[in-house]
Amino acid sequence: MVGGAAPTYVPLPGQLSFTERSWRLVQAAEAEHLSSIADRLLACRGLASESDRAAHLKFSLRDMPDPGLMPDIGRAASRVLDAIEAQERITVYGDYDVDGVTSSAVLSLALRDLFGTDIQVYIPNRLREGYGLNKDALLKLAKQRSEAGLLITVDNGSSAVEEVDYAQSLGFDVIIVDHHQVSDPEPRALAHLNPHRKNATYPFKGLAAVGIAFMLIVELRRQARVRETCPLKMTRIDQYLDIVALGTVADVAPLKGVNRAMVRYGLSQMRGSVRLGIEALCKVAGVEAPTIDESDLGYRLGPRVNAAGRLENASDGYDLLIADDTYVATRLAERLEMQNKSRREIQQAMEDEARNQAEVLLAGGESQILILQGEDWHPGVVGIVASRMVDSFHLPTFCLALDGNIWKGSGRSIPGVNLKELLDSCAETLMRFGGHVAAAGLTLAPEKLESFRALAQREVARIRDTETETAFALDIDLAIKPNELSFEMVSMLERAGPFGHENPMPKFLIQDVRTSGRIIGKNHLRLERVVDAPSYVQGIAWQMGDCLHWLD
Repeated sequence: MVGGAAPTYVPLPGQLSFTERSWRLVQAAEAEHLSSIADRLLACRGLASESDRAAHLKFSLRDMPDPGLMPDIGRAASRVLDAIEAQERITVYGDYDVDGVTSSAVLSLALRDLFGTDIQVYIPNRLREGYGLNKDALLKLAKQRSEAGLLITVDNGSSAVEEVDYAQSLGFDVIIVDHHQVSDPEPRALAHLNPHRKNATYPFKGLAAVGIAFMLIVELRRQARVRETCPLKMTRIDQYLDIVALGTVADVAPLKGVNRAMVRYGLSQMRGSVRLGIEALCKVAGVEAPTIDESDLGYRLGPRVNAAGRLENASDGYDLLIADDTYVATRLAERLEMQNKSRREIQQAMEDEARNQAEVLLAGGESQILILQGEDWHPGVVGIVASRMVDSFHLPTFCLALDGNIWKGSGRSIPGVNLKELLDSCAETLMRFGGHVAAAGLTLAPEKLESFRALAQREVARIRDTETETAFALDIDLAIKPNELSFEMVSMLERAGPFGHENPMPKFLIQDVRTSGRIIGKNHLRLERVVDAPSYVQGIAWQMGDCLHWLD
């Protein structure tokens, strides 16, 4: 600790231990004798210099990289403005998850508010059409008018080589706005906005699709300001950052750099003048808008927007975000709440069955990856169940549901296992697949299931460094003393937020603490009092009621 001997780090009871990174970074931070909790936290997270820490704490929208650094963004904005001037039809082809829905909403609202242009938004049905561009849907969209016009894909398209060619054969000019891994060769679109492209010079790679859509809006406003033929009806675009924040957090994009600045501003906006649709969503979710934070976006609002796309029609979430009538917003939010309740019931039943399968597989020696399946599982919920299994077993996991006569599934991973690369190596057993490092989707024929299982086990065994991996390691940020627990400490830590993916909520180690506890709710451990703290401090350990005896 600061000014004294370094604490001794020992494994916690059971199978929990500290990662090597935790020990190294905590000790390095203590060696600097930094007095501020926030400074010590950031030093533990690799921001070694005072200037780096100050830059992190002060980073704002003014510091974000020039959107013009993203390849094709100038061409994309110019083509959109041409379409507006010529009154061409502009169609946004979205996705059924919260990133695709928020991306569609941001573009729709911005084009209406900035230019008075109403666009067509098409969000595919997860169960009938699946992820990404669908040829039948493209044909239907093309037949609606004599001229196809401009098609903008959001949160999809970066690997849709055949579908983009087909869209262009129907008369569409195609602009891709996406953040997923890019195929080789790339789709031959008019413009392709994706920071993961090989030639991408935009310095921040962690944008969600909704963040890239916002960058396109920034470029549209910049070009429109020098075009006399396309006058702006208004110039403010920061008003859309509440929706950008929702999509960024709910899609688990890294909360660093540009993302962190946009989410911070978006949350501030929600706490002031909240959008009708988000206000209605807050009411059904039990969220107080004046105190909304990033966890509310990720765990309360985001799942409700996602629920529509998982079980029924994702257009409900889109309609809610663009709603300008209180009655309509209230009815849509209530519908999303009902769908989310149904989703939770379905999910719980699937989780129970998946957990039983996992325990049987692990007992039988399968220890590298979990591939779980259910003939009556809901395809829209398998991704959430896979995430829960990763939390429970710390293994990369695929959950598969039978759709007709093929298996469709979603996977979630752990650090060190790139799911996209894993599926690339298993391509011979799959019909279709796609995704990125931490999450992916696939389809395969029933007769290929066991081949996929065996090949995936071998590939993960090759990828993982099992000699150095600790299955249930705690990545502790900082060791603190009980007398450092205070509201002042919380206030200082808030400056380092918002917290989320790649900037997680801090984990502190407090040693030699005397406390008492009791079990509440569904096996949660309530810490009644932390002795030696400057004030009465309580805590809760979720799902750790079985550990009450540790406090004896």
